[in-house]
Amino acid sequence: MDRERIERQLKLAQENLDQWVKHLGINDGKALKKNAKWRSLDADVRALKRRLIAVGQVEEREAAAEQRKAEKAAAAAE
Repeated sequence: MDRERIERQLKLAQENLDQWVKHLGINDGKALKKNAKWRSLDADVRALKRRLIAVGQVEEREAAAEQRKAEKAAAAAE
């Protein structure tokens, strides 16, 4: 998956979570954790955040590999 798609999904999931919290009218963390729908929505948000971190790590690794490839090509050209 690409970064833009995950960011869009994260935004939608966060909006859904915020709407549900507003609907419940509860600000207490312990009371929220007892609500199954809130736990499900929160799990979705946390999963998307982890995916976004993983995508960032892959992008970083790919950029480093591309740089090494370019350096290797430049050294071979000399």
